Amino acid sequence: MKNACLSKYWAEILLFGIIGFSGFLNLWNLWNEGFAITYYAAAVRSMLANPSVTFFNSFDAVGFVTVDKPPVGIWAQAASAAVFGFNSWSVLLPQALAGIGSVAIIYFIVERPFGKPAGLIAAFALATTPVFVSTSRSGTMDTQMIFVILLAVLIALKAARDHSFWYLVLSVVLVGVGFNIKMIQAFVVVPAIIAVYLFGAALPVRQKLLHILVALLVLAAVSMSWAVAIDSIPVDQRPYIGTSGDNTVLGLIVGHNGAEAFEGANVVPGVNEPPGLFRLFSPGLDIQLSWLLPFALIGLCAWWRRPASVSMTGFRDSGFFSEKGLTLIALCLWLLPGLLYFSFTMGNWSWYYLATIAPPLAGLVGISAVAMYHEYRTDLWMGWLLVVAVLVTGLMEAWKEYQMFVYSPMGYGFLLAVDLAGCICCAGILVWLRTKNVQGTGMHSVTIACIAVAVLFVAPVVWSCAPLTNSPEPLMRGPLQGQAGTHLSAFLVSHAGNYTFLVAVPSGEVIGSTLIVDTGKPVMALGGFFGTDQILTAGKLPGLIRNGTVRYFLIPFSNSSLISLPSGDRNIGGNTAIYTWVTDHCTVIPASEWSGSEDTLLSAQYALYDCAGAV
Repeated sequence: MKNACLSKYWAEILLFGIIGFSGFLNLWNLWNEGFAITYYAAAVRSMLANPSVTFFNSFDAVGFVTVDKPPVGIWAQAASAAVFGFNSWSVLLPQALAGIGSVAIIYFIVERPFGKPAGLIAAFALATTPVFVSTSRSGTMDTQMIFVILLAVLIALKAARDHSFWYLVLSVVLVGVGFNIKMIQAFVVVPAIIAVYLFGAALPVRQKLLHILVALLVLAAVSMSWAVAIDSIPVDQRPYIGTSGDNTVLGLIVGHNGAEAFEGANVVPGVNEPPGLFRLFSPGLDIQLSWLLPFALIGLCAWWRRPASVSMTGFRDSGFFSEKGLTLIALCLWLLPGLLYFSFTMGNWSWYYLATIAPPLAGLVGISAVAMYHEYRTDLWMGWLLVVAVLVTGLMEAWKEYQMFVYSPMGYGFLLAVDLAGCICCAGILVWLRTKNVQGTGMHSVTIACIAVAVLFVAPVVWSCAPLTNSPEPLMRGPLQGQAGTHLSAFLVSHAGNYTFLVAVPSGEVIGSTLIVDTGKPVMALGGFFGTDQILTAGKLPGLIRNGTVRYFLIPFSNSSLISLPSGDRNIGGNTAIYTWVTDHCTVIPASEWSGSEDTLLSAQYALYDCAGAV
């Protein structure tokens, strides 16, 4: 009975094991991670201190300026912190759970049309994609968005199967929720959802087009709901919309979270490779996502069937619009545009954005593995795809490891040996079995194929385990990172008195957010996130000081001293007049009173001013 149960539910048991492993990767040692992005953690603490600013997604507890993202993801973090207390673990928990949930969803997307083995491989591939694991353990809300849009794709496939308009609407509603987590990034799945319903639902074309049009209107309404609500409130009754440029959420959408994604300074931290076809294989990005990318792309060839004619009928007869074909279309329309964007964009983006295309890549890894093995068992020429994929992918992985081996032989020598020897041996045996025409009989071929795929997973598994033991790597560094700034915090808390704000700082990116997280007190970020917003004028400062709003100002010494400052504090832009007024009218506080021995970088770049006697 026990063996029969194991035989019947083997896939479910393995799935629970993969989900458990994903939970281990995402949750273990999370309590020691710290706040990788203090900027969003500061917003969470501000919401807990003053729930009335929650709807506005305010950076501070007073409602001076908002953060640079929509609110749903931060609301989830705030809810977690409200239940478990404000700490790094509670703020990171929603992202970790979303990552675990995404592993389960990709299994169900792939398993139904392609079988349990493909679903299990896809789930394991997503669970062990390094950038996906590290992002699931981060303060950024990307995995929350990924979970929501993955669920949207799953429901869109059901909408096509059941020819259901209401499932289509539910799908786009979820995308709209994703938009209110990371804005335009969530729209990456919209082409896939439209294509799946257009080619898959057995309805008249006019009816499908009408359904899609209505769904797009619903998508626009849900996506813009928070933006319209905020922008309809008079500006003197709400916070300034940070990083918008014009104090509107619409400006934030089309500017910082829109146009800048396609044209900007091409900022990719730690990567020097210019845009190009092989950008994702460059040092710094290759270890995050592209370990199994060649395997997935080569495997797509195994599913290609030449249509009898270039027409809807020809494509339908070739299986392009079957459940398998629709799932492939959905994953490809998600992955391939994403690959092109990250390879060639000149816009601003960070390495963890790559997690957005990890689910379709993982899905295609599972689908490709099963497809290539199926072809391998035949006598057709496509049967050689499995051998090619194992050899090419393994050698590319070995090349990456060799580049790391040069700098750390002890750390990467074993991994290089396993990968290189494993892929060559497995490819050789697969060739031998095929030349002997025994690849379709017995258990030898399936065993070697499984070992070959397992060897290719060694490197991403090892790399995905790195965040569990490595010291936290903050995504935003600055003079207040770590233990620095404790003297400043203590000084301000003990001297701020009844003033509304603890201090005014150039930006919220590093210094302002760290002070909020450390003290729980409101901090005025004069220039918003990057320091570029022009929220106040110098003429308003006397009134703010007189009515007890703010007393202390932490400002840079001069433009020439900003070279080594964090990026956000470097862009003082139109706020120069404010800093000039402060230096002309306020009293500088000696650094010895607010700076300790660990604050030398901070005190070397900033001066603290007391403006109580300025008016």
